[in-house]
Amino acid sequence: MQKRATFLIIIAHFLITSCASSKDFVLYKKDEVKPVVYYGNAAKPAAEQFVSLFRKLGSNLSITDQLPKTSKPYIQLEINTKITGFHLLLKENRLSIIGATNNNLTQGIRHFFSNYTTLNDITINDPQLSQETVLVPIGLDYQSNAILTYKEPYFAENFEKEFRLWHNTNTLEETWGLWGHNIGKFIKVTPKMYAIIDGAPNEEQLNFSSIELQKELETAITAKLQEEPQATKFMIMPYDNEMVCQCQQCIKVGNTKTNASPAVYNLINKLAAKFPSASFFSTAYVSTENPPTIPMRSNVGVMISTMSFPKGVVLENSNKVGDINETFKNWQKLTKHIYLWDYAINFDNYFDAYPTVSIAQKNLQFYIKNGVTGIFMHGSDEGSFAAFGDLKAYLYAKLFNNPEIDIKPQVRLFLEKKYPSFGKALADYYLTVEETSLRNKRNLDIYGGIKNSVNKYLKQEELNKIFNIILSNREAVSLPNKKSLDLVLMSLVFQNLELLRTSGIVADGYATYENGNLKLNPEITNYLSLLKELSSTTGIEKYNEIGFTVSDYIKYWNTRIISTPYQNLLYQKQLKATSKLDEDYSDIKVLNNGTIGFQDYYNNWFLNSSATLSLEAATVGLEKGSLVQIDFLYDKKHKLYPPEKVSVYIGQRKYELVLGEKEEAGNSRKIVRAIIPIKINANDTTIRIEIKKQAENRKRSMACDEIIIK
Repeated sequence: MQKRATFLIIIAHFLITSCASSKDFVLYKKDEVKPVVYYGNAAKPAAEQFVSLFRKLGSNLSITDQLPKTSKPYIQLEINTKITGFHLLLKENRLSIIGATNNNLTQGIRHFFSNYTTLNDITINDPQLSQETVLVPIGLDYQSNAILTYKEPYFAENFEKEFRLWHNTNTLEETWGLWGHNIGKFIKVTPKMYAIIDGAPNEEQLNFSSIELQKELETAITAKLQEEPQATKFMIMPYDNEMVCQCQQCIKVGNTKTNASPAVYNLINKLAAKFPSASFFSTAYVSTENPPTIPMRSNVGVMISTMSFPKGVVLENSNKVGDINETFKNWQKLTKHIYLWDYAINFDNYFDAYPTVSIAQKNLQFYIKNGVTGIFMHGSDEGSFAAFGDLKAYLYAKLFNNPEIDIKPQVRLFLEKKYPSFGKALADYYLTVEETSLRNKRNLDIYGGIKNSVNKYLKQEELNKIFNIILSNREAVSLPNKKSLDLVLMSLVFQNLELLRTSGIVADGYATYENGNLKLNPEITNYLSLLKELSSTTGIEKYNEIGFTVSDYIKYWNTRIISTPYQNLLYQKQLKATSKLDEDYSDIKVLNNGTIGFQDYYNNWFLNSSATLSLEAATVGLEKGSLVQIDFLYDKKHKLYPPEKVSVYIGQRKYELVLGEKEEAGNSRKIVRAIIPIKINANDTTIRIEIKKQAENRKRSMACDEIIIK
């Protein structure tokens, strides 16, 4: 353990001395150079804090409120309300750390220690910590808001005040008086504020030309600024849908059926004029994606959503870079306040490692060149989690303060300090998948199934290796990090189960056929048992944005795979599609290869948007079949509906089941099963299956699972 601690200190020391040169200023050197800490402007508590932190490096410094008159190095701590954030400045023999507020000064002190000493939020409790020399670059002039004025890695860790102090990050709860699509929660919305859609008021969208809406917002903003003076940013944006108000006033200012920007920014300008000390934003997203044609006031900005940008790729190398550049240029003509709403996890699977920090670093540099001054990196919120979420929060916070930082030693420092017994192996794994993801030019969606990850970075052999290493070291992890460990382990076991399920009935799948009998992979029951245990120890039940639960996931394994062994005369026989297939769902082998669908449409389900899906197969080997069974997914949120009817044609005979609309009642998501009795005669050659959609849903996709004949 002592060797490991020493090694970690060496890593930390390397991080802050690797760039040292003759141009560095010696601020402290054991037994030779010892600075005094000078404080002014009510900064004595900050001075005491500085000395307390420096003591962890192995030396006691003295403090004074008298300006030192010496050529020896000294540290000046000061509060200056005329600046924003904090400022580190080296001039001659004086290192000044200046903050606009006490909190900013504290952040500046932490920034100094994190960047120029071995002390940071990772090493702060290390009893082996020490440092004989502290170097600061000559000419140091660092302003916390010089590159990005708003920095938020939206992960659970950023909700902790200590994290924000160490990393100089923001949080929307403290900074924003109104955030997101939440006007309906900020004020009481009345019918006079409803958008006019198809000539009638519609409560699902707002009328941004409504005088009543403007007055209510003004009243609420006034109250918020009085109650929370620091919450000076306000997001004025439509509800999360494509509706655009078509009242006379909105049309007069420029609204179209798809563009709400004219009315939205007309209202924002009015609010910005009334509250000049506050900042007002909308988003470049859906109906406000286009910039307005009117000038924007100096305290008005935009938050550009990257939802329409390619995901999981370096944008400068993508075929969309021209369009993206044009987007930024158009907004730069109107405002200097361009924030970005970016995404850092797979919202369909919080257990997915989604290793894109290296990619995000290159994109962050690209964004800054295009005028971006603030970042909201959407990860997991306070009540949820994400695989490697603690590491990502740390890395993104580092990047937002220094976009050029080398993340590899940061990954190692974080994981090896947190998990001494296996941190090196875990860091090796994470850096490997990061590098694989960076090199692979395929997209990695923020809403996607396991195949998306497999095509980008996920390899079962690597996953199994790190899973076994961590599992064997689980008992050696100390209690404070036990839950974090179990979250990592839980993510790995879930990914393993998904790889097995989506592989189907093959050697590396969930089952194999031996002598004609289906044999379940023996690891399945062990994995499910461990997943259940880890869900209990971590308290994690929901594993995606929709709210899918671990208990339901285990239930589906038991009811759809384990207790109902796959039997299908049509298994792996050739199917032929005689209707049009969707471009992304052209492989019809998924309909009879043993890959079973659960409640998630993005794994193992076959999606089709044709009015009728038609398939046929030869009857050879199907003679004993007496029924056709097909499952369909009803998912109201994703607008997936079961068909109106399923028809089976064999020879001149027709077998049919009408499902009707009644299957949509009840739950908003469920699996609907169609069972059609059939008879196959000796002289029959072809079986044809037609699946016809309900008329009102013919433009919607339909999700089909296995076509089973038995």
